[in-house]
Amino acid sequence: MRLTQSLLIPVIAGAMTLAAQNCSTVPGATDSDGSVSANATFSVGNGTVTVTVSNSLADPRSAGQLLNGVSFTLTSGLTGGTLASDLAQLRRVNSGGTFIDTPGGPSDMGWALDPNFNGGYFLCVLCTDLGGTGPKHLLIGDPALSGTYASANASIAGNKPHNPFTSGTATFTINVPGVMASDSVNSATFFFSTQEGVSVAGSCIGGGLQ
Repeated sequence: MRLTQSLLIPVIAGAMTLAAQNCSTVPGATDSDGSVSANATFSVGNGTVTVTVSNSLADPRSAGQLLNGVSFTLTSGLTGGTLASDLAQLRRVNSGGTFIDTPGGPSDMGWALDPNFNGGYFLCVLCTDLGGTGPKHLLIGDPALSGTYASANASIAGNKPHNPFTSGTATFTINVPGVMASDSVNSATFFFSTQEGVSVAGSCIGGGLQ
């Protein structure tokens, strides 16, 4: 009897291991301003969805290559919920491409949540009707190897309406009543530019209980 219990316990614990799900733009993705690249990791738990997003295009040329949102749907079809937190580093890019990060590390990034967007969820900064602070706080990628945004044009460098940006990894926690850890993301779309509606479909792998 003791042997049976010792064998069952690891099996049960293993069944509850939660796997993160990764979604990203496909290599070579573009919009009207040039190359775009982004990725997101989704971790679904009981009652919450945690999303970490980054703009993986280094040294962008134009604000049209910056991320303004990411949408996703769940396999369960659930919608509804609230944004509990959104954190990222704030970064001001000066004319000439140098930049200054806000002291103190990640802070509220001024994005919002549409919990009923095309049958899913939309984390967005241009959705000012929901509390987004766009066109400021778009998510920018890393600088060039030189340590500056050497390629940035006037839509980024020293642009007052667009500064500050958010940078690095943005982390969102969404409270979703009824969601279970067995749920997963079945689609994700990335949005770029200072204009609404510029989107690139994502490709997703992984997710769910292992």
